[in-house]
Amino acid sequence: FTVSACNPVVYSFDKATNYSAGIHLKSVSSSFELPDIIEFGLLINVEDSGYPFYTLTIEFPERDFSEFFVLNLEEVYNIDLSTLSNSIGKYLLFEYTSEINNALLDLVIDGVSLFNKTELPEWHSDIQVIQGILSNADEETTGDLPGELFITTVEEITMIFPFYITSEIVNANGKEVIGYYDQRTLNTIISLEIKE
Repeated sequence: FTVSACNPVVYSFDKATNYSAGIHLKSVSSSFELPDIIEFGLLINVEDSGYPFYTLTIEFPERDFSEFFVLNLEEVYNIDLSTLSNSIGKYLLFEYTSEINNALLDLVIDGVSLFNKTELPEWHSDIQVIQGILSNADEETTGDLPGELFITTVEEITMIFPFYITSEIVNANGKEVIGYYDQRTLNTIISLEIKE
């Protein structure tokens, strides 16, 4: 049987200022639909990532590597967790999109971390930094999906971060913060067929 997603996926890419390295990049922001990627791989694991999301580990034996993919069960037809779990060890033919996301690791205001109450962590050199005004965080996230918070620099570069907004973040809304983040690839399955 075949399942497919209901809606197309739209991507946004942003570049920001890396203050720690002293490099200043111009803002690049665009939104466009990328072509889907079709693959064939072996389902190794299904992990609950908070309903309706599941993380699938898919192996590509002929290329000797595996990769993680996100599946939203509410956006596909004719499949449930039981069917998916019973398909471990079977091959999947699937379409997916690949998106680069900004993963917010910490927010600091007046030298105090909003995430780590004990002490400020030491970040490795790959972690990027943005300093600016926090916005779009005027209420706590109440649903299953993260909200979006923005950090805007003095150069008017705005970075968007998907995040579950807490009361501490709401209290920092409109204030100057330092955000530490990492860019990560998110592979999202939009259709799949389980091969028997």
